[in-house]
Amino acid sequence: MTNTTQQQAMVKGREMRMPAFGDLLRGYRFIVCGTPTEYAVALDVRRRVYRELSGYDVPVPDGYDSRSWLLLAQDDASGGAVGTMRVTPRFAGPLEAEEYFQLPAHLIAPGTVEITRFAILPEHRRSGDLMPSVSFGLFKLLINFLEQIGAHHAVVCSKEERIWTYEWLCFKRTGMAASYAKLGNAKHELLTADMRELRGHREHPLWDFVYATRSPEIVLPSHHVAA
Repeated sequence: MTNTTQQQAMVKGREMRMPAFGDLLRGYRFIVCGTPTEYAVALDVRRRVYRELSGYDVPVPDGYDSRSWLLLAQDDASGGAVGTMRVTPRFAGPLEAEEYFQLPAHLIAPGTVEITRFAILPEHRRSGDLMPSVSFGLFKLLINFLEQIGAHHAVVCSKEERIWTYEWLCFKRTGMAASYAKLGNAKHELLTADMRELRGHREHPLWDFVYATRSPEIVLPSHHVAA
């Protein structure tokens, strides 16, 4: 990202009140889905957010789900699913982004993954100036999991109003944008992150939380989970 956009993203990020990271994820559990039941409840969250709340006419599940990993956030008190995110590896086939973009050659590689279908139930999203626990729990699980599977690059397609969040998380704009027909023809911009560069940003306020902190709420697979 440019120095200007990086500074803007960092300023917006600092506007959130940063609680002790040890307490940030308390009350939630974050896992990589490994059973049919876990997949079903993750898809139900996505269905509620994308179809019922946002009104997008998208199939749930779709053709990418059978070759993707689903991340799941659960509420400890109720045991219910409250958030989800999808990770699609390029080694299993073309990414959803390739329906709209001609990806650079270095991203059409087995080590690339795409992050899509980020969905959190409204009552578990950011409130006021509080840091969004579910969002950052899913992000920490995502980065830790991508390191576990040896991913090299991540791509994400974002609406304009959410781009600053990904820039704050050290994704970079590519300057490529397209209207997503399946998401109400909303304009989305392609952003990318080099996982090795991401680990190198030690000055980032989330670096210790993501890379150096062991959180019992984050549950990584003890064995490789097939996409």
